Amino acid sequence: MTQTRRPVVCVLDEIHPAVYDYLAERADLRRPKDAANWREEADGLIVRGTRISADDLKAAKRLKVVGKHGAGVDNIDADAAAALGIEVRHTPGVNAPSVADLAIGMALALLRGLERQTTALRNGILLPPAERTGFELAELTAGIVGLGNVGRATAQRLVGGFGSTVVGYDPYLAPDAWPQRVRPVATIDELIAESGIIFLHMPLTDETRNMFDREAIARMNEGSFLVNLARGGTVDEAALAEALVSGHLRGAASDVFVSEPKYESPLLSIDGFIATPHMGAQTEASLRRVGTAIADKVLACLAEPAPAGVVA
Repeated sequence: MTQTRRPVVCVLDEIHPAVYDYLAERADLRRPKDAANWREEADGLIVRGTRISADDLKAAKRLKVVGKHGAGVDNIDADAAAALGIEVRHTPGVNAPSVADLAIGMALALLRGLERQTTALRNGILLPPAERTGFELAELTAGIVGLGNVGRATAQRLVGGFGSTVVGYDPYLAPDAWPQRVRPVATIDELIAESGIIFLHMPLTDETRNMFDREAIARMNEGSFLVNLARGGTVDEAALAEALVSGHLRGAASDVFVSEPKYESPLLSIDGFIATPHMGAQTEASLRRVGTAIADKVLACLAEPAPAGVVA
């Protein structure tokens, strides 16, 4: 009796260990250290941050599906994939709770000046009372740009957990999808004018690239805060650094940068700026949840091929 060949699935970036076991039970698995020859071997591909270009896709002899471990697919040439009949799958919303938790954690750290307080104490210094006085989250109107899965999860935490007043800007969100107790505003300028702390959760598109440029940052309220868990490129990092140095903004935090994975940014030399290396989804629960979800989608596509294109 002829044995059916199991599909070859190559994983190019490290994922949760339990997901490797899950995949190995269902496919011929190539882990990152064994996947250098993926263009020759792979029926299915799973990536996180690795860029997959049109040339990569053209060179892939058997590839049927690329699975993105996460929501955004900007590191994959999806147009080239569609032209070649290769499906692109991703996991929008699956990591939203972890990213929203980090956004709230960054906000709390900024509002209480945790980085400055820690540095001062390490140096044997007690900052004066005025510099030890921060804010409660509910004191400041919170503005959220982008009310997708992560933005809605952040809003839920702000409203339900802290009693914050929240306004939101998302011109593409359907009225019936708007989060409860989040007041929509018609323009980004209106959101900027009302907010004492702004959370960025929008995708990187031609419309959102440098949305927070020098002029937008200058319009932010004096002494306000910015938390960016969107994408590198949505904020002018040099302009934000200048606003922090001048004192126009009291604090900022970011999980995303234009230069990744080198993380070369003028912001990283600014006292009080809080940075993490694109780790919003880096929790045990999220990595297991997202890894299993994308594994299922890739395996399902290999079992029953679907039309090419980006599919959730």
